[in-house]
Amino acid sequence: MHEYIDVRFRRKNKPFRVKRQTASGIEFDETDPISRTITIGFAAADEITRYRVSRIAQVKDWGSGQFQLRISVEDGSIVLRGDDEDSLPEGRYHVTVNVSDAQVDNVSRAVVVPHDDHAELELDLTTDERTIDVDLVDADADILRVLDASVLDGQPARKWVANSDFRPTRRACVLNLLASLRVTPLVSTPLIGDVQRLFRAREERAYAVVERSLFSTVSDLSDRDDRPFYREGRPNAPIHKELLDAVWAEEPPTKAVFTDEGLRSFRAEGAPSLQLVMSTPQANFAHTFLDADLDLGNPLQDVAGLIVHLGELLNGTPTNHLDLAGKLSKGKAKPYLYYRVAS
Repeated sequence: MHEYIDVRFRRKNKPFRVKRQTASGIEFDETDPISRTITIGFAAADEITRYRVSRIAQVKDWGSGQFQLRISVEDGSIVLRGDDEDSLPEGRYHVTVNVSDAQVDNVSRAVVVPHDDHAELELDLTTDERTIDVDLVDADADILRVLDASVLDGQPARKWVANSDFRPTRRACVLNLLASLRVTPLVSTPLIGDVQRLFRAREERAYAVVERSLFSTVSDLSDRDDRPFYREGRPNAPIHKELLDAVWAEEPPTKAVFTDEGLRSFRAEGAPSLQLVMSTPQANFAHTFLDADLDLGNPLQDVAGLIVHLGELLNGTPTNHLDLAGKLSKGKAKPYLYYRVAS
């Protein structure tokens, strides 16, 4: 048997090819691609197929209710195969596909896999087509200082945030974070003064070089009775350790002194909640490094914040900064948001 299922995508009535598989999902062949989480449900659709599947699982000693598939990217498609070339039996299956930051039409479909052949499944995908219009003419001096000192994707950051060749959610993320740093903990005493420059922008977070003093400032804020910040300790989520890979690539000498044991996380009060993960300052470095992101709630502040944050984790998708713009524009960050979301 050499049976398999070929899953293809279409967008705007045209083929939308999968470019490659990544550690966290897949990338489509698009401008400034992001790694999208993909979840695939797979189940036998009739009694005969269920028997064949359960029989193979029994022979393979996979345990009750388990069936192992291999997922690969081939020629622009996602291909589902058995654990080996003989372990996906012919039959009728229900296949469910979800892709993060996109809508899949007819998400659950039935396919028939013929003997010694394959099934083809074509799914229509709708992605977020919103963009942002940026206006920095009257922007805050500290925000402009950080942008002018930064280079993102090989471009000066002031030019980068207005460049439509880069994903609008990434650009909105940078602008949202700068606005939040400009008003936290107060407009009169903002943390942005300790931010030297940004060196990497991701879909839901940005990395920065910051003054060593930022660590002690935020630590002191977390010790105050009114708790403008909450001390979280060492971050548990693996994504925060990716800061170090970026730091080591940016400044190779740091690899000997900046380690994951030295990472510390702090969360600002309120919602959205600014999370700052910093590498503890080293005596032989004049600066340290920051991973900044915004969560919808603060799980250390109250039960409601915990529920919202758990929802984000269970959903498995990053914060959409285009959606976050509306929430930030209702708070103290509003005067420092220098873009609008456009269709």
